[in-house]
Amino acid sequence: MSKKAAIFGSGSFDPSGVDFDQYRFIAGCDGGTQYLSDAGVVPHMIMGDFDSLDTSTIMEMFMLGVARHGLSADKDFTDMKGTVDFIAKLDYDELDIYGATGTRLDHSVGNMMLLFELFEKGLKCRIIDKNNIITAISAADAPVTMEINDVPQGWYVSFVPVGTCKGVTIKGMKYETEGIELGINNSTRAISNECAESSDVPASITVESGRLLVFYSRD
Repeated sequence: MSKKAAIFGSGSFDPSGVDFDQYRFIAGCDGGTQYLSDAGVVPHMIMGDFDSLDTSTIMEMFMLGVARHGLSADKDFTDMKGTVDFIAKLDYDELDIYGATGTRLDHSVGNMMLLFELFEKGLKCRIIDKNNIITAISAADAPVTMEINDVPQGWYVSFVPVGTCKGVTIKGMKYETEGIELGINNSTRAISNECAESSDVPASITVESGRLLVFYSRD
């Protein structure tokens, strides 16, 4: 059984439907701690410069004995990056990040870029919001294949290159490819795919070299 951890950031987040019990470690990242407090969930740790968290909530976490890791407001990385780096050093196989997307697109995109670093460290990581589940593929030294076997019913599957991706093969889906190149000039070619209703092969994507963001999305 895999060991799963979760981070809750201060972006858009809907706690309804989240199975908190599946996580062996829960971290509140700055303002995301407020979401946990409102949902009646006690995290194992909170981290951040706490510029978007009420003092009363910080005191609540202190009274509950929650570990607190403060970060300087004057730093060259985000609170989410610091929290991700902390958990990446622990013994967990999977990491789900909530509240990583929202109105601040700079933070949203920056958080998506963190997925590549985690993938390369061998940690299966997803960013989850109400309409999207986002993960990543990074193929540097050898081709990488990812099975597409956990798509919610009726959701679209999209593959978005970050830079140039070579040897992209999509199988078992409505629109298949064989060894194509994705990049800046055709970055939308693999958007809005769907799992095939009937296929002799499992849905998967293979990348020979490059980086791709993988989106499961709904309107």
